[in-house]
Amino acid sequence: MKPGAGERVAQLLLALLKALCYLALFLGAQVLVMLPVVIASVFRMMMGGGVDEELLYQQLMDSSMAFSLIANMLTLFVVMAFYLIRRKKFSEALWLRRVDGPTLWAGASLTPALYLTVSLVLLILPEPWMEHYNEASSGITTGGVVGVLAVAAAAPVVEEVIFRGLIMTRLSRAMPGWLAVVLSAVIFGACHGDPVWFGYAFPLGLFFGFLDMRAGSIWPSILAHMAFNSIGQVLDLVPESEAGTELLIAMGVLLVLAVVLPILDRKGIRKLFRRAPKAVAQVLPMAPGMYEFDPWEA
Repeated sequence: MKPGAGERVAQLLLALLKALCYLALFLGAQVLVMLPVVIASVFRMMMGGGVDEELLYQQLMDSSMAFSLIANMLTLFVVMAFYLIRRKKFSEALWLRRVDGPTLWAGASLTPALYLTVSLVLLILPEPWMEHYNEASSGITTGGVVGVLAVAAAAPVVEEVIFRGLIMTRLSRAMPGWLAVVLSAVIFGACHGDPVWFGYAFPLGLFFGFLDMRAGSIWPSILAHMAFNSIGQVLDLVPESEAGTELLIAMGVLLVLAVVLPILDRKGIRKLFRRAPKAVAQVLPMAPGMYEFDPWEA
């Protein structure tokens, strides 16, 4: 029996509340990790006669990768502990379901082309926008082991668990799947802060959400997210010269990968774009107004 209008509204509000709780966990961990450092720095500066806001900001930027890594690990620990206490299977609670090999790698095989597209769009943006963007993103291009772990490993896993495995899937129980993908992508983009970041994080969120809805698992988006961030880390290591030869070679290699990888994984990509794959039919209700929903299920 289809739920009534009042019940549907209650389901929607509860789903939105859950999404806000998971978002609060993600953002709260970021703040919690940085807070002791901020308080200690402010106290030390005040004892010295004043607060140097520029110095404090620089200290936070210099340690941003360490903060990010710790915060992501804390978030993942809290989520895992919550479901362990409730004796829930991670594969179902977080959508960490198994998928076949071609589907698993489909998103990663499309990522070089996606990265090239984003790079080309950034090239045509107004210079003031890019200056602000480069300043905002300066903390994530520091390299080093901590930076690589934070950007290429921890962030993709935790962000996919939160934004797709928890927020998107909970929203999809009270609304059509496509709307859950869009809303989770908006939240994902907004959390990146800078307008330029939002400009490409939002379509990335749509892409990752599409992958997961079609596969019925967040594993494809985890690998695609890792691949996207890893490409950025590798390109940051390319030495710069006046001629820019090294960067051109790197982009040429990326272009080759953008062509070759989708060909190698054409089976998985075809499965993603089929009209009604079985995995989706089993996970998401197809009839309007008939959404899987359990108010006691987190």
